[in-house]
Amino acid sequence: MFKRFSAVPLLARRFVLSKASDGFLSLITWVSIVGVALGVMSLTVVTSVINGFEGELARVITGLNGDVNLYSRDLPVKEPIAIEAKIRRIVPSVLEITHALVSPLMVSGPHGAAGAIIEGVDLETFGKVTTIQQHVMAGRFPQEIAPSGLSGDQMVEVALGSALADRIGAKVGEEIRVLVPSAGAQGAGGASTEIAPKSVKAKVVGLVKMGMYEYDSKFLFLTLAGAQATLGVPGQVTSFKLKLPPETDGAAAAVALSDSFGYPFRAKDWAQINKNLFIAIKLQKVVIAIILTVIVLVSAFNVVSTLMMMIHDKTKEIAILKAMGFRKSQSFRLFVSIGMAMGVVGALSGVALGLGLAWVIRATRLIELPSDIYYIGFLPVVVRWSEIALIGGATLVIAFLATLYPAWRVARSKVLDGLRYE
Repeated sequence: MFKRFSAVPLLARRFVLSKASDGFLSLITWVSIVGVALGVMSLTVVTSVINGFEGELARVITGLNGDVNLYSRDLPVKEPIAIEAKIRRIVPSVLEITHALVSPLMVSGPHGAAGAIIEGVDLETFGKVTTIQQHVMAGRFPQEIAPSGLSGDQMVEVALGSALADRIGAKVGEEIRVLVPSAGAQGAGGASTEIAPKSVKAKVVGLVKMGMYEYDSKFLFLTLAGAQATLGVPGQVTSFKLKLPPETDGAAAAVALSDSFGYPFRAKDWAQINKNLFIAIKLQKVVIAIILTVIVLVSAFNVVSTLMMMIHDKTKEIAILKAMGFRKSQSFRLFVSIGMAMGVVGALSGVALGLGLAWVIRATRLIELPSDIYYIGFLPVVVRWSEIALIGGATLVIAFLATLYPAWRVARSKVLDGLRYE
């Protein structure tokens, strides 16, 4: 009789939706579905939020350092144009290159002094690789000056990181002191020469807020010629920032550049520059995902208990079905189908609720970030469909495993055991 048509889907619907079912059993069924949905929703929202935060950090880092940064670990180097030509030969896919002069020093303002990193940029090319100019929150970016030496009475224009400006009490239009320590430089013939310590006056013409405290609290920007004149290293640079096409392997390009140039050069892609930070974010993401998966596991135990209660409630009906020819395999599939239906409804509802909440967070900027640390005052949300599929698939696997024991119990039960006390 039951071989002529598939009775399992019909019976599964009748077992779950029957008005004659125990009201408490129906309540437990919905509690199990809601538990699965809440777990899936939490995982969807949290992973999307962490993705958004990770993407924002990547934006800030690439906005300052480009996709790949080739830098000198020793003294500044000469002939940057020749070095750029060699970079293009090694990495033919490179789109843009800009060179810069980067060096640690001290700055002093009305409220005190602080350590800083001076970065002299090439105004013609650095806007094609970095987004520094786009993050000027007050004033303007420094203008080009003649590459001549600066005396103590002359002023060079600088743009300070917002947190650095707050630390030393400097505002747009005010004067600060740039304290250059003793350093080395390449002299004629590549020989090393010492630069005597000096103090240079600088005028703050702008404030830059990249959105990452590590950068906003340290960097001081000015033109390349201004930095070379301040440090006393005309025509010399320390780093080359590269912009690569999307989906290009920056790590492979960095390795190729490091191997080709050798000491004193070294290249890092944007992920390697803050490697520990991104590792910490990924670890945090895994830990949070494991913790939230516990919600789904608890809901899976609810599915087990719901199925066991349903088996107890439907003992007579199951025995009658078996007496009419309902096979063990059909009994097994029946309760697997019921459990999987609970898992599918919970997973789909959770994904829908999670995507809806993620959209609300992104559209209304519900989660605020401290504006004194981050460039934006809200947390961006990035939904990765591969992760959504993984969450949904893992939930269905857990739901399937939760159905195996109850289905096995009902499949091995005997007809007489179900009818004995009826």
